[in-house]
Amino acid sequence: MNNKLEIKFKNQKQFFEILEEDIIVELNTAKHNLKYKIPFEEIKSNQYIDKNKESPIVLAFYTSLLFNILILIYFISEYYKLEALLIQSIIMSISLSFIFVIKNYNEGHDEKHIESSKVFYFIYTKKNAHEVDAFIDLIYKKQIDFFRNKYFLIDPILPYNAQYERYIWLYSNKYINENEYEVIKEDLDKYFNFNFNI
Repeated sequence: MNNKLEIKFKNQKQFFEILEEDIIVELNTAKHNLKYKIPFEEIKSNQYIDKNKESPIVLAFYTSLLFNILILIYFISEYYKLEALLIQSIIMSISLSFIFVIKNYNEGHDEKHIESSKVFYFIYTKKNAHEVDAFIDLIYKKQIDFFRNKYFLIDPILPYNAQYERYIWLYSNKYINENEYEVIKEDLDKYFNFNFNI
């Protein structure tokens, strides 16, 4: 799978890229205009979905626009003495357009948040739900790989207890399975019991 994800929704854009030790996040949305990196160590496994609607200011703008157009139509019809049927058809088409705008306004979108040290969420719609979920799974897979590469080794410099606690942490967070935990613990015990240079 690709290590990059770009999401475009209406006038909003998000870009994410998974690197070796962190994730690049670029948010250009109604709420945020940010660009930063989030290290894998600061990404938690908690997720939640938040319903997001457009700003009420947008609704007020469209409502004001509708009333202004209706008042303008009234004055034009009075000045030019337009037929009632023509006025009704104009008002009907404008009203239908307004209903369409309100429908789009109420749809909004969801945001799928991942708990981390910085703002980390995805615009989550029916169209991109599968792609976003697959990318989040890839993030967690790369995070596990990162932790395994960084902590799942015997370090001759670190004391025994510090390394042992690392392996317990890896196992309790399910970055390694029970068999791997037993093997690395046994290797660590052998290294520290038989290494006379310590």
